[in-house]
Amino acid sequence: MPLIEVGSDADFADSLIIREMKDYRTMSRAELLTWIGELKSRHARRNQKHRRQAADAVLEHAERLRAILNTAVEGIITIDHAGLIESMNPAAEKIFGYPAAELLGQNVSRLMPQRERAVHDGYIANYLRTGHAKIIGLGREVCGQRKDGTVFPMELSVSEVRLKDRVLFTGFVRDISRRQEAEKVLRHYAALVESSEDAIIGKTLDGYIMSWNRGAENIFGYPRAEAISQHISLLIPEDRRDEEPAILEKIRRGEAVDHYETVRRRKDGQLIDVSVTISPIRDEDGRITGASKLARDITGRKRLEREVLEVSDREQRRIGHDLHDGLCQHLAGIEMMSQVLEKKLAHRSREGAARAADIARHVRDAISQTRALARGLSPATLESEGLSSALQEHALATEKMFGLRCRFACDLVPATNHAMATHLFRLAQEAVSNAVKHGRATEITLQLQGDPGGICLSIADNGVGFTPRLDAPATGMGLRIMQFRARMIGGTLTIERNPGGGTVVRCAAPLPAATANPPPP
Repeated sequence: MPLIEVGSDADFADSLIIREMKDYRTMSRAELLTWIGELKSRHARRNQKHRRQAADAVLEHAERLRAILNTAVEGIITIDHAGLIESMNPAAEKIFGYPAAELLGQNVSRLMPQRERAVHDGYIANYLRTGHAKIIGLGREVCGQRKDGTVFPMELSVSEVRLKDRVLFTGFVRDISRRQEAEKVLRHYAALVESSEDAIIGKTLDGYIMSWNRGAENIFGYPRAEAISQHISLLIPEDRRDEEPAILEKIRRGEAVDHYETVRRRKDGQLIDVSVTISPIRDEDGRITGASKLARDITGRKRLEREVLEVSDREQRRIGHDLHDGLCQHLAGIEMMSQVLEKKLAHRSREGAARAADIARHVRDAISQTRALARGLSPATLESEGLSSALQEHALATEKMFGLRCRFACDLVPATNHAMATHLFRLAQEAVSNAVKHGRATEITLQLQGDPGGICLSIADNGVGFTPRLDAPATGMGLRIMQFRARMIGGTLTIERNPGGGTVVRCAAPLPAATANPPPP
């Protein structure tokens, strides 16, 4: 079938090709021309509609582009080849403090600090001449100047737009003042963390190490690269492995762990005493994403505390020996002299003999009290027969000395070394003394319980009651010493109200690895 091309590009926006005209041979010339005219008119109307639609699309695209520019958070400024401002969006007006009308036709260097204005136009000229770009096509941080003269940091990216007859440059500006201030604060805190002598460790809720400062390197011996991504159990001795799951569970509940004293292991295998404070890490939505751990090496402090208590114990034993071997002997001599005097006065003066007898009786009472005090200061039973016997003897001595009921109950307990037995005995002495002096108790119960992994000593009374906050600094010397003694044996001290009235002091501690330490000299 022949093809007939009608019209031309001049007559039509598009070439019109009529592919099938089965009956054109039967049409007269006039009919054919009429038909072609109708076809041209119909096509012209269609082209006019298409042009109108295209114009509307261009207009819509321009409006959309204008809306994007007007709502963009970045400042957008267009300049010509001479550096003169042709347009700026509302974000640029807000950043620099100028209305657009005030800057159109002005050199863009007005938005720069004075020291940079003189060289700016040279940058553009040099680029147009050589094609060597310093900012164009690149992004960098520079300084801008607001209308009020304030100089501020900003990110600037410049792109080149080449039109048919000229070149434009579009600058995209972002004010980074707040970001730089935040980065400055972060750098400050990072420097504080890095310079801290304490170990500051960040970890996930699964216990994997995410950050590790220089203090952690010094305390635990692991370099940062070796510790990152390792599990925190790397630092935990075998007998302390149950601590970490409990700590992480508290963190997941949003609770902090304050000044928890425990034992950790260095890279070289050395065990050290540490005090740890662990807090939840939250994201910007408040969700808990990890934990921040601050660990302080308290090995030296613990050693000093231990030495202080050992010196105190030795001094108490010395005083006890002096009372028993010195004062008691002198009092015994006074008692004998009083008895001799009583006999001599028996025939001369009944009244004088009676007074001598009273003196002898009072001296005997003083001897009994002094011996009881000496036994408390230097409990020979503790060294010879062990903790249970010493506590039983102390309960009997308390009943006799203060005239109250004091009983001792003991389950089958594992053997303890002398250091642990001494600390527990001294702790019981202090708790009983507090119950008598401050609690005004009339009944005291000492109880010693144990299992293969630990031991628990409790002292309960029916006095007026006393429940200090153990997380607050101790105010009394006796309470501080009890806390020290509990820590010395790796234990925990709790003081609670007794449901039946009074106070319960409880010390729970793990058994030491070895229980055959000889008593200190």
